[in-house]
Amino acid sequence: MTNVQPSTERDLLASVRAAWAIHAYIEVLDAVTELACLYIEQGLTQEGADVLAFVLRQQGLPDDLHKRAVTAYEDLEASICPRVLLDAQDFASKATLWDIVEYVLAGEPGG
Repeated sequence: MTNVQPSTERDLLASVRAAWAIHAYIEVLDAVTELACLYIEQGLTQEGADVLAFVLRQQGLPDDLHKRAVTAYEDLEASICPRVLLDAQDFASKATLWDIVEYVLAGEPGG
């Protein structure tokens, strides 16, 4: 992973595109996890839950990435309607990594 995490949505989306282009899938998952946390901060809890539920279904995540995703998901779980999480789990069970990339890029400002 990178030493400095991008902090803006635009930077994170650029990181997703760049990592996807070079097939750096762990870096894609890292960037979408950060995006999910940003979405949650912005009040976009369904979007954040959808992405986190997908990330948590992935095998072989680095420990730090897994811990960040679990912590964010558990924090969200404590504060939102359980239906949001059920919908997120359903979404995640059907999604591919490409689906998640398209999902986050679809919300790109100006995109």
